[in-house]
Amino acid sequence: MKQYYFTEAGYGKLRKEIEDIERYLKNDIAKEIATAREHGDLRENAEYESAKNKQANYMAKLGMLQERFQNARIIRKSDLPEGIVTLGKVVTLVDKASGEKEKYTILGDGETNLDNGIISYQSPLAQALMKHRIGDVVEAKLPRSTRKLEIVDIAFYEDF
Repeated sequence: MKQYYFTEAGYGKLRKEIEDIERYLKNDIAKEIATAREHGDLRENAEYESAKNKQANYMAKLGMLQERFQNARIIRKSDLPEGIVTLGKVVTLVDKASGEKEKYTILGDGETNLDNGIISYQSPLAQALMKHRIGDVVEAKLPRSTRKLEIVDIAFYEDF
């Protein structure tokens, strides 16, 4: 069975998302279906069909999230080694081609926020960086390019 890794905050966020979807399905979608049923013949009722499709989509999403929740492993700072790129680290890189400095925080499922430099441990960049140390030059094969990046700093994520 596949394991999914989360910080404590990411795990809490996942739990809340599951609860929100369950509440939405139980209350809002159920009301939409009931209201649509009142409009008569279900075979030719676009509103009913739309509500049932929405219900099916949310049920599928809920199933996926519940699988992650059931197979979740919470990672704590004390679980992680110092000086090595792992989940829960802030990594500062220098692009060898451009000389530009970049900083990424590697977190768990559902915590990605590209605008703030937060990437999933499952992303191609994070996977290329994993288990490397300061001074290592890593070749990261990304969807649009291959980049050579030097790791210049590794720190623990402060909200860990």
